[in-house]
Amino acid sequence: MSAEGKDPTKRHRHDIGDVVHGPESTVAVTTALQVLLALTIIGTIALVCYTLFQSA
Repeated sequence: MSAEGKDPTKRHRHDIGDVVHGPESTVAVTTALQVLLALTIIGTIALVCYTLFQSA
């Protein structure tokens, strides 16, 4: 695919070098999901440790 006929002001997201290429409106949702996932993982580890110590 050639570059002729393309608008030079419209660049592909990988050409810009910006790793974060999602829409701005989903930043809060993504952050909330990441926090929820981290808390779930920490809670699961805590419950497993509690169960192991109670059975000993």
